[in-house]
Amino acid sequence: MEKLKELFQTYAERIMDWYNGLEQLYQYGVSFLVIVVGLLIFAFFLLRRITR
Repeated sequence: MEKLKELFQTYAERIMDWYNGLEQLYQYGVSFLVIVVGLLIFAFFLLRRITR
């Protein structure tokens, strides 16, 4: 369990370092894409559940 936690923290730090290294406009773009992808996945599962 400790190894998994350590691995997650390492990747989280690397992703945040990459994100913070971007220019502000690109940070907004990455945030927007993450939100859009999240909404698309949510809509997919919602529609899949409704059409059954």
